[in-house]
Amino acid sequence: MKKSLVIIAARGLGDLIYHLPLLRSLYESYGEKLIIFSNKVNQSKKVYKHEKFYEKIIYFDNSRLSFFKTIKGAIDFKNLINQFKVDQLILTGSPRRLMVPIYLSKVKEKIIFGGGKFFFTKDNKYQHLTYSEKIMKYTENLRLPVKNNNFFLNSSELKKIEEINFKKKIFISLDSHHDQNNWNIKNYIKIINKILLYNIKIFINFSPTKIHFIDLLPKEIINSKNIFFTNKKTIDEIIQIINSCDHIIGNESGPVCLGASLRKEVHSIYIPIHTPPESKIINGNTNYYNTDKENDETIISKIIDRVTKNI
Repeated sequence: MKKSLVIIAARGLGDLIYHLPLLRSLYESYGEKLIIFSNKVNQSKKVYKHEKFYEKIIYFDNSRLSFFKTIKGAIDFKNLINQFKVDQLILTGSPRRLMVPIYLSKVKEKIIFGGGKFFFTKDNKYQHLTYSEKIMKYTENLRLPVKNNNFFLNSSELKKIEEINFKKKIFISLDSHHDQNNWNIKNYIKIINKILLYNIKIFINFSPTKIHFIDLLPKEIINSKNIFFTNKKTIDEIIQIINSCDHIIGNESGPVCLGASLRKEVHSIYIPIHTPPESKIINGNTNYYNTDKENDETIISKIIDRVTKNI
């Protein structure tokens, strides 16, 4: 029996999915539910809502602060860690502002993914790997008694949106983190217009802060009875909608990772100069489209053919 505390500093929804094998392996290896500290931005309490591997999830702010606020934050964080009296602590990244409270804590066994041999140094031997690959590599290095490589969220308790008026439901995500991996919205408009010729319900998603996406869409899409916008939905509702859909289409980003983790047919478009097809580690059945190797019209045609099949 070993009590573990895992600190997840990563901000993204996809990053939470990449952590599932580690969290499950720890729980199954030591028979103790985990304490998880998680960056509040990623909403892990909602993403992990139906998982059984944790006892408690506590949010913390991983923002960069002024020197004096950083020192105070480190002391407070150290005190919080000490409250739980765990046997081991695992930090799944190596930001120095989180190393400080960990080194100061009373936990005997401290493991920092990417940490160097000396205090505050970093190990760069896995720098060539994607974030998901790094998490898997460091998890393997723990040599846990039980290895669980399951990236699928527990969807057994998720209710689906039942729909008798449409033959299919499709979720389309228009944006990505920092918008650096965004496929041109004109291409999504072409896909949506083609899909609207069929009896298909379309959920269109983008970040609540990016309301300008509405202005980029033509009125026939905005006013269509088959179109439903999800930008004002909570993450719980987004997960339920994705779980209810037949296909997930979007840039390589959080919603694509959620779709893959919920075993949906996913169509992920990625711009290799910015983002590799990192979600491939989740589900080998995802369809990927490299914008450097295929032109836009080819990608559009392939997606349309696949999502309208058997209609």
